[in-house]
Amino acid sequence: MQGPSSEAGTGAANAYADELRSWRERRGLSKRALADLMAYDRTYVSHIEGCNLAPTEDFTRRAEAALDAGGALWRRWDALLAARSSRPPRTDRREDRELRTADFVAWLADHSANDFRETYDAVAAAVDRLDNGRSADRRHRAYRRASVPRAAVASALTSYYEDAGGAKDVRFYRASVGQGAGEIALSVLVEPTDLGVSVPLGGTRESVGFVRPSPSPCTTQLGVVEHQAAVARLAQVEASDTVMVNNPLYRLLDAEVLPDRLAATFTLSDFATYALTADLLEVELVDAICDSDTAGKPERTLLRDRFLPTVASATALDSRECVGGTVSLLAIARPERPGRAKDYALLVQERSSKVLNVTGRLAVIPKAFHQPTVDPAEEATLGTTLLRELEEELLGRQDLEHLDPESLRLADPLHARHRSPPMTWLLDHHDSDALRMECTAFGINLVTGNYEFACLTVIEDDQWWDRFGHKVEANWETMRVHRYSSLDTDGLAALATDPRWSNEGLFAFLEGLRRLTELDDSGRVAAPTITLEF
Repeated sequence: MQGPSSEAGTGAANAYADELRSWRERRGLSKRALADLMAYDRTYVSHIEGCNLAPTEDFTRRAEAALDAGGALWRRWDALLAARSSRPPRTDRREDRELRTADFVAWLADHSANDFRETYDAVAAAVDRLDNGRSADRRHRAYRRASVPRAAVASALTSYYEDAGGAKDVRFYRASVGQGAGEIALSVLVEPTDLGVSVPLGGTRESVGFVRPSPSPCTTQLGVVEHQAAVARLAQVEASDTVMVNNPLYRLLDAEVLPDRLAATFTLSDFATYALTADLLEVELVDAICDSDTAGKPERTLLRDRFLPTVASATALDSRECVGGTVSLLAIARPERPGRAKDYALLVQERSSKVLNVTGRLAVIPKAFHQPTVDPAEEATLGTTLLRELEEELLGRQDLEHLDPESLRLADPLHARHRSPPMTWLLDHHDSDALRMECTAFGINLVTGNYEFACLTVIEDDQWWDRFGHKVEANWETMRVHRYSSLDTDGLAALATDPRWSNEGLFAFLEGLRRLTELDDSGRVAAPTITLEF
């Protein structure tokens, strides 16, 4: 990236370089020593001080932390952004800016050395920096992140964890689709025995326990680097239309998945704990891939080194905050029509810009965090979450994730009277096997360390499509819905190799398609061959 060419921009870049050099020398650090503290290459620091490269926000954040510069570099960064955009920095907005992420600011203040006011001001100042920056720069950053293919993420994680300490019988998911196809590698850590299962959800073969969390003082304390990354995350949310609510989440303590049954134990965590710690790992990883010429081991992974350093740490569920959810392939039976044989309609979504995770990526639908509404003990089964999310994400039911204040006041939000007509019909015909929900696989996604229960949801009665197909519409979490026929062998093979997939989405798609093929006894499925590679 070339430095600014305007006179004002050049002056601001020189001032930034002088400030950096001054603080480095004041701390008695060589360029190499500073670069090592920041986890940057030494030549990068030289180029910044020589004004051959323009600094980035990430560089400034790490330099501030390493040099303890008291905000001096941030002020130079603000001035540089203002010079680039040819307008003076706006210094009057921090005091009166009202943040909609105040709940998350409070969490961050409780888990760091900064109090609420300091944290609030830091987030407001970060939003000001985004406002002062050029739209082209923000869009370029978003474009670069969105352009990183799923395979590059999986490759970088494989490289990172290959020497980071392993666990017995655990490996990354690998598969090939169709004849002569290359290997599909995912970031999902699995045990082979946890794949190809068929556990009915919502019945006796889903054994789920719930342990109520005990009140305890804050144990997670964030250092300077983690705090700055969390502040940057909140600023990005404030400056966008991303929806973020501090809902309770189920935290997984242990899980055992067998071919026809599963057992799991959950307690409670909350979304802030996830969003401001483990969820920061994805952005750090993608940015590291963007800044390197290869998809090999990412060089700057301070957050990953802190929160998820080894495979062993990822699989130690009872000693870390491990949240996640259900990701389900949905297959809806359709009757024969002129020019179309009987088949299943398979739905795939492109995630909208309003969601925090895998924005713009392909995913199965429904895709949900495993979370309760009002009664964590009663709602802990995966089947409960999957049914609720199917209805919310596709069948027009009111969202129960506390986005609407009314949802907070419902004493029994899952009551049958609240169901939509399409869901009511399905559950009324459940005894006739109109609806099938199964867990097909289990894994740990090392992008963020989330647990992923891959599922298959099948609406078997093809009367349902004729009655309610026109009412199937995705909610705000989806930008676009794609529909595929289960008989479109070539189309499904091409879909499986689309680089836009999220890792957990493709995991659920492949395992769901394998199970759907096993279940087919009426000629509705002509899926490509899927071969697991271990």
